Order: sequence, then C-alpha cells, then structure tokens
Amino acid sequence: MIHAVMGDLAAAEEHLHLALDIHGLDRKRTRAIVLADLGHVQLKRGNTETALATWNDFLTCADGVQSVRVNDGLTNIAARLPGIPGSPAAAGLGERLAART
Repeated sequence: MIHAVMGDLAAAEEHLHLALDIHGLDRKRTRAIVLADLGHVQLKRGNTETALATWNDFLTCADGVQSVRVNDGLTNIAARLPGIPGSPAAAGLGERLAART
C-alpha cells in the first residue's frame, strides 16, 4: 500500500493483484485483507463498479474469518458506501455488510 500512500495508484493496484496471485485460496485472512485494500485503490482510481465487485469478493473470502484487520476492512468499506449513491451494486454490498454484523 506504500504506492497508494505515495499517490501511485496504478502501481498499487498492480502490486495488490500480484499479492492475490501469491496468496492463493489457502490464506483466507491475507487474501481478504488484500481484496479490501484493492477495492479501496480501485475506488480511488474511479473504478467504482470494479471496487464494489472486489469488495463483494472480500466479503465472500472473509466469511468465517475473525481478525482485527478484516474488521477494519469491513468498517472502511461501510464508511465509503454512502459516497456511492444510486448504485444497485453498492446497495447490495451494504445489505451484505449489514447481514454480517
């Protein structure tokens, strides 16, 4: 995420995709955290629908995972959804978040 902090969102997204390739399905917690971060970068880049799809993948991956960082991801996503009005995908994601809590 250092690339995102430095403002290089394209490099951040590329590195997060590489991390997903490295951290396969056997590391649910790590994969979930990477998906949450990737969604944030995608949203910052203006790829709203892609970010929402990534966050849906995050919720699926995070199912059953108990982690402070996963909970932080949930909180951060929930905080950003009100900024995406009129999106059926955002509304659906919001419903999934609400059902998780």
